[in-house]
Amino acid sequence: MEYQEEFATDEPRKTGLDLDSELVENIDALAAAGERGMVLNILSDLHHADIAQIINHIEDDNARTVLNWLPVELAGELLTELDDDYRADLLETTPDSKLAAMLDELDTDDAADVLLDLPSEVQERILPELVDAADVQELIGYEEESAGGIMATEFVAIREDRTVAQATEVVRENAETVEEIYMVFVVDEDEKLTGLVSLKRLLLSGAHQRLSEIMDRDFVSVQTDVDQEDVARLVERYDLV
Repeated sequence: MEYQEEFATDEPRKTGLDLDSELVENIDALAAAGERGMVLNILSDLHHADIAQIINHIEDDNARTVLNWLPVELAGELLTELDDDYRADLLETTPDSKLAAMLDELDTDDAADVLLDLPSEVQERILPELVDAADVQELIGYEEESAGGIMATEFVAIREDRTVAQATEVVRENAETVEEIYMVFVVDEDEKLTGLVSLKRLLLSGAHQRLSEIMDRDFVSVQTDVDQEDVARLVERYDLV
């Protein structure tokens, strides 16, 4: 897209911005004046968390303008950095096509969280446009503070009768669509979870070993309606991260 070209940079983005009131004022004024190119040029050196901090401190109308100017990928990253209520307010004027594209940049659990904060009529318009509409729809059906509401639906599940070599190929094929792969979920022929295999163990095992031979059968699971605070306590108790 045109604005993506404008924003392109080969330099690593600066992080840890000590919020500079002069910088905020400059971005505010430039956005109000419609100076898109200058705004994008300034922001191109900054980390998305710092850009979110700036957006939080400029006038609401200008914040909406800047958000709509940003490339889709970066704008999507910003959504998880903004306060829920403020984010919903900023997205009021975002075109449906761009909003859907921004949500497609997020993990399904984050996309569901953002969508849930928007008016129901917006949800109805945007949801069918999402690449992972079915997964997001499923998450929206759970209470936001429950295990189901915070879970991600992108993961790698492989049959227990598959070999390490076959499983490694599946992981490779899914590396771009599943953002973080630390664990392979092993299932039986009925798609029921039977074990877990860490990525490290997968890589260290013999190519012809079956997943059923190397998987960990002693795993902790919860129902989707369990409160997220209870989930957090289980994670801490069993050192699951």
